Amino acid sequence: MLAHYVKRKLNDSTVRYLNQCDTCNDRDYLEAILKAYTAPTVFCGKTGTLVNLVNPSRDLTRCWAQDESIKHAIPLAHAELINPKGSLLLYFYDRKRLEHRLTDRRCRAFLKNRGYDYANADEAIAELKTRFLIGCPDEIGIFLGYPVSDVEAFSQRRHHRFVGYWKCYENILLSKVRFFLFDLAKYFVMNKAIQEY
Repeated sequence: MLAHYVKRKLNDSTVRYLNQCDTCNDRDYLEAILKAYTAPTVFCGKTGTLVNLVNPSRDLTRCWAQDESIKHAIPLAHAELINPKGSLLLYFYDRKRLEHRLTDRRCRAFLKNRGYDYANADEAIAELKTRFLIGCPDEIGIFLGYPVSDVEAFSQRRHHRFVGYWKCYENILLSKVRFFLFDLAKYFVMNKAIQEY
């Protein structure tokens, strides 16, 4: 099956890519990791990507803070979120997609029920940042582009039927197609970098 083939190739490429990245300095390592992680958002219509900068062998948080060129290497808007442990998480997002999503009737209703009151994406992200200080809120799925029905089901702690980039409760086939495309985007980004190295 094509999806299994791509998944196997992605796994192989990921190992080679990470081995190649290990020889890089912190700045180049961080850029390479961010490009791979954000590929589904850059190339496949995913609303956003959340990246945790915790790495026991590298000081990626310092690198991110001190090198502005990394921020310009990723063609997405970004916001910095701090979790309760004080770790930095980077939220990369496509601004137009997020604005559109936040005006969607069902997304807006879900967020309103969660206490969000916003006029634009910046205000919604500001509220998200505040909530991250306490813990990862269920509504992060809205900001990442997960199907609203799956975000709602997750918040109700229902039993999921499949796990990929998120826990799936409905429309499993459509989610699997999306996961396949996300994997493909990551594969092409990593494979291209491996060939250029």
